[in-house]
Amino acid sequence: MTTAVSSTSTTTASNPNVVSALGAGSGVDVKALAQSLVDAEKTPRKDAIDKKITASQARIAGYAAVASSLATFKTAFESLNTKTDFSAVSVSSAQTNAFYVTTSSAATAGNHSVTVSALATPQRSVSSAYTTTTDAVNSSTAFDITLDGLAFSSVAQTVSISSANATPAGVVSCINAANLGVTAALIQTDSGYQIVVNGDTGTDKAFSISGGDLSFTTTAPTDATLTVDGLSLTRSTNQVSDAIPGVTLNFSSVTSSATSVDLVRDTTAVKTSISSLVTAYNDVNTVLKEAANKNSTVSGYGASLVGDSTVQSLQNQLRTIVFGTSATASNGISALRDLGVSVDSKGTLTLDSTKLDTVLASNFSDVVTMLSAGVDTQYISTSETSADVAGVAGVAINTLTTMLSSTGTLLSQSSNATAQITAYNKELDKLNIRMADLLTNYTKQFSVMEAMVGQSKSTQTGLTSTFDGMMSTYTKN
Repeated sequence: MTTAVSSTSTTTASNPNVVSALGAGSGVDVKALAQSLVDAEKTPRKDAIDKKITASQARIAGYAAVASSLATFKTAFESLNTKTDFSAVSVSSAQTNAFYVTTSSAATAGNHSVTVSALATPQRSVSSAYTTTTDAVNSSTAFDITLDGLAFSSVAQTVSISSANATPAGVVSCINAANLGVTAALIQTDSGYQIVVNGDTGTDKAFSISGGDLSFTTTAPTDATLTVDGLSLTRSTNQVSDAIPGVTLNFSSVTSSATSVDLVRDTTAVKTSISSLVTAYNDVNTVLKEAANKNSTVSGYGASLVGDSTVQSLQNQLRTIVFGTSATASNGISALRDLGVSVDSKGTLTLDSTKLDTVLASNFSDVVTMLSAGVDTQYISTSETSADVAGVAGVAINTLTTMLSSTGTLLSQSSNATAQITAYNKELDKLNIRMADLLTNYTKQFSVMEAMVGQSKSTQTGLTSTFDGMMSTYTKN
């Protein structure tokens, strides 16, 4: 008995950690442990996918920036694409108090002589005078006013006047409401209130007016008479647009003598357009360079297209647009370089304004031909024929339109990047599902382990109690 007790005591004393371990419990947050293990597996995979999504989003931003700058470049060419883009003229006239001049795209430079001998006047029919605006007309009984010879109708027109409107004011109101191309007004003159009916200018606009007991004194309409470049002209209005091509003469009084009208070609708009073209090209070039530069610090699109072959392809096409020879070259003016456009060692376009001024002064029509091919409307086509060949601007617009189209490289690449983002997000969804399942499995496993530790702790408590009882008995003996 004594030997047995001594043996048990020796075992316990030589293995003190057994009881200690049994009494310690797990002391572990199994949920946190499970989550940590899942995160350790998930994080590097998720980071890799997120990095791909970020890169694709950057590419989309890069393509958008390039597309925006290309659209501006295209707009610059659109202001040099038709011969009407080069038709601006400035006008000077010696007697601006007598008439002013407006021009259209059909106007050309030149000097003209204009004399205005008489203005076109409208017909004016004036009634007898009334004391008040409500005096009785036609004894306050209903009647019809007849207007004959109106320009818009071959038959006489009537205006019905009710008894309620048989007053000067009522007559005026009914004539205007009929909308027959004449206007009526009630004017207070020195004689009283008089009905004044006005027609249009020109002898061909004469008409007659009568009705009830109304009586009118009529001043017949007249035509404008003028002399333009030695030719005598008669017109029914004071706005003459067929005397000088592309020019409208607006008369307000006769001239004291023949006066000159000088039309001078205005190249300001053309020079501005070419300067804008140079600026737009440099902007596109800058966007492409920054997008392809891995060290770019430009916000938004910088370093977004590093290693993307699209950049080099677009740069090559742009160089062809700017430095190519026109299919409609004329008298030695064959490309933008002949207008003072050149490139420096860094690929930046510059414009020699002095050379441009010289060329526009000496070879203006050749510049128009080279750039626009002399077409009258916007030239946008995917093909060219020998009968209708696009100038430099037309070719540029064609090329840029294709670049920016739904089937063009930029939109196609952007669509591909968008599709990749969708695929990457699906990968993330799958990863999240797998990791959620893994977390569930880990949590279950650790819960079982925790239960086992709990059982071990209960056993430990029982054994400790037994050992304490045995030691107490041993001590008492």
